[in-house]
Amino acid sequence: MKQLLLLGAAFVVAASIACSGGGYSAPSGSIMQNTTLRLGDDGLNNGPTGAGSKTGEACASGILGLISSGDAGTKAAAAAGGITKIQTIDYKNDNLLGSVLSKTCTVVNGD
Repeated sequence: MKQLLLLGAAFVVAASIACSGGGYSAPSGSIMQNTTLRLGDDGLNNGPTGAGSKTGEACASGILGLISSGDAGTKAAAAAGGITKIQTIDYKNDNLLGSVLSKTCTVVNGD
């Protein structure tokens, strides 16, 4: 019985850490999530500006919370859109059944 209680406590701690997200993240949907987040007024906290004429997107994907791959960084997103001056940064999160299938993308706009 004591081992079962310790195992249960370890599971609760691990689940709490895994689900905490930390930092800037979207609300999590247990069954499905499809959200877009804006970092600030213009993504860079410099006040409102135009979105720019180019858009670039970079994504990372995961399966079952066990396997993940991809580069969802702002540098990769800017390179994908041919952007040298970033004006806005947005984040898109798509999840199905928690972490069975997940995808996080960084979307940058600029010139």
